[in-house]
Amino acid sequence: MNNPVTIDNISKILTAQNFSMPAGYVTDDNNQKYMVRVGDKVPDEEQLKNLSLFDTGIDGLGVVKLSDVADVFIADNSDEVYAKINGKDGVVLSLSKQSNIATATVCSNINDALNTLSEQNEGLHFTNLYNQGDYINLVVNNVLQNLLMGAVLAIIILFLFLRDIKPTIIVACSIPISLVFAIVLMYFSGVTLNMISLSGLAIGVGMLVDNSVVVIENIYRLRGLGYSAVQAAVNGARKVAGAIAASTLTTICVFLPIVFVEGITRQLFVDMALTIAYSLIASLIVALTLVPAMSQRMLSRLKPQKDIQNSKIMKTYERSLRFVLRHKVVSIIVVAALLFASMFGTLARGFSFMPDMSSTELQVNITLDDNATLDDTISVAEDVNDIINNYDEFETAGVMTGNASSMMGMSSGSASNDAGTVIAYGVLKDDYAKQSGTISDRLSKDLEGIDGKVTVSSGSSSSMTSMLGNGSVEFELFGDDLNTLKNTASDLAEKLSSIEGVDETNSGIGATSPEIKVTVDKKKAAQNNLTVAQVYQQFAAAVSSEKTSTTLTNSDGTDIDVVVVKGDEQKVTKQSIGDISLTYTDKEGNEKSVALSKVADISDSETMNTINRQDQKRYLTISGTVKDGYNLTEVTNSAKSMIADYDLPNGCTVEFSGSDKATMDAVGQLMLMMALAIVLIYLIMVIQFQSLKSPFIIMFTIPLAFTGGFIALLITGFDISVVSLVGFVMLCGIIVNNGIVLVDYINQLRLDGKERTEAIVEAGKTRMRPILITALTTVLGLSVMALGIGTGAEMMQPIAIVCIGGLLYATFMTLYIVPLIYDAFNKKELKKVEESELESVDD
Repeated sequence: MNNPVTIDNISKILTAQNFSMPAGYVTDDNNQKYMVRVGDKVPDEEQLKNLSLFDTGIDGLGVVKLSDVADVFIADNSDEVYAKINGKDGVVLSLSKQSNIATATVCSNINDALNTLSEQNEGLHFTNLYNQGDYINLVVNNVLQNLLMGAVLAIIILFLFLRDIKPTIIVACSIPISLVFAIVLMYFSGVTLNMISLSGLAIGVGMLVDNSVVVIENIYRLRGLGYSAVQAAVNGARKVAGAIAASTLTTICVFLPIVFVEGITRQLFVDMALTIAYSLIASLIVALTLVPAMSQRMLSRLKPQKDIQNSKIMKTYERSLRFVLRHKVVSIIVVAALLFASMFGTLARGFSFMPDMSSTELQVNITLDDNATLDDTISVAEDVNDIINNYDEFETAGVMTGNASSMMGMSSGSASNDAGTVIAYGVLKDDYAKQSGTISDRLSKDLEGIDGKVTVSSGSSSSMTSMLGNGSVEFELFGDDLNTLKNTASDLAEKLSSIEGVDETNSGIGATSPEIKVTVDKKKAAQNNLTVAQVYQQFAAAVSSEKTSTTLTNSDGTDIDVVVVKGDEQKVTKQSIGDISLTYTDKEGNEKSVALSKVADISDSETMNTINRQDQKRYLTISGTVKDGYNLTEVTNSAKSMIADYDLPNGCTVEFSGSDKATMDAVGQLMLMMALAIVLIYLIMVIQFQSLKSPFIIMFTIPLAFTGGFIALLITGFDISVVSLVGFVMLCGIIVNNGIVLVDYINQLRLDGKERTEAIVEAGKTRMRPILITALTTVLGLSVMALGIGTGAEMMQPIAIVCIGGLLYATFMTLYIVPLIYDAFNKKELKKVEESELESVDD
């Protein structure tokens, strides 16, 4: 007879007896339909004890109740979960949003719900330990402040150049109108107002006045030549319409190749590209419509202007320009030398994916060794709690045991399964957000005495960089033989640790666990009518210590899991494994049993906790963290050199992964994007100028901009990153605008009959002011972002730094190098074209 009192049988009986389900519908004589529910749920602990399991069929023994074969009680497991918030006991909840809902919206709704619960329950208090919504709102508000401050600074520089409030107001109007237009287009194209899209508006705010400045400057010039207000407004806009349309298109087209970019890079910058494009399209429309209309009314009376052409600045510029034109070779050599020196100096620093960002939150992960008990973990948690609550910089601090990556173990009540993990969160006060790096270093030192592996990181500064594993060298070692893999991985990890800049290393082998191997003797098992699968099933049932079978609902409405657990005397130990009884049916149909040791060999061994495979190949991931002050790319290159010199065993290969691979992949995609952008820029200018030569001359402004960008990165100490490369891509489209305006006017003057050199000099003097105004408005519009003011501003800071450096250097050099290149490529004089001929062509 089979033993019915097994953990498996009792679990199944509980599930079957504690049962209530709709079985169908019946009707009465009046055709009234009734739903029939069969069974009922056990309502409380007392009835669970008296639950009938089975009838023995033996007189005097009768029905066996659950309480006859088991102790039934409600267990309090609260001591298995440790959580303290600001030094007080608490419960940790972790909530995740749906992918199609905005994070900030979800967080706001959750806060509203928690506030309602607090009002309804006296003494209940909720504290946010990790709130992505707060961080997002903080960053977005900082970006908006940067946008507004940039716009104000751009307007101020306009007034300083124009020295007249009326044209300043006209040009300044292009900023809010263009922004509103861009936001409308964002709405219809599904682009939300987020950190990336708002950063795009903040980056473009200084460029929004560029087209209007060129138009108003030309209108001003024509009014000075005696044109009426209406004539100056119409002709002033018409004569530069082609040039500013081309310059706007060149700026926008640099983002078109982003459709060829994949992965994170595309996700990061699509919204930014669209917002910049929308705002620039709006600024072009405003410059060609609103600005002339407002100028015709507001500039009817022209304020007397100083003779700028004969000022000391212009005379100095003219002399220096003529000097450069006479010494072309020396000038080109100096400019080229500065380009290569700055480029190699910047490249020598290496690459990074994203810049470090400040955060309002710090996270501490502590992993104890595998033998740590729950009491050991709680003791460590108490020590961490004492340390972290002594920091005045934290507004809120929480310490808990459980799953360190998501706290989901805590919220589900399974923290006891993670006895060797402690996690702590600290929310910094707003005044200390910028000091998160310093505070993190200090906290790491204070936790050095803690028994376990301690990691301190920013809680929400950049989930992307965390996902990419930023700050570590990683490579996979592939191979077939597990022992060879383990030995080689250990050796490579040791060699990796000797590389300068590498801190902690990990061989990827991880912890090993003791294992008992049961090898079934198939011949002996077959003699007892047993298969390997049957041995496994009976063994698994014997060693299973607990099973969750059903639930019961208390009178207060709370659900309680019913868990069937073996008594201590029934538990299988290492020593008693061989005594496990296996049942089988012999040839005569009689049920018999045999000890496990009679049909299997039992031996001790060790096994890895996890074995990774890719394309059916085993692999181990060897990694090493990079020390502060060392560049990840440089350290990775040293690791690659070490691997190249290492004699790998047969069948073993190495592939680098992690953030370095992601960084280089992104850099490669952006370089392709830049190359395609340069081709598009050239084609647009060919259409504009109806010439191959003039666009070719203008393209020389791009290496000038790159020189300035490299110098800016060197001065500020930033590495070349994916973000800074986007700045270089943007520079390609921005800087050619100065060249377009300058070369276009040189061609106009030569068509009017001016001698080549004189046309070059006059064009430089005439276009200097609008070129400087457009450059400086863009620079000042980006200046607040370049300073990295506010939490999260560091993400877009490299773009602003590269653009400012490139614009300042290239704008100044454009006034010399473009005329120099133009003079070198245009030795033949152009035929003078009369205005009557142009009018006949227009007709």
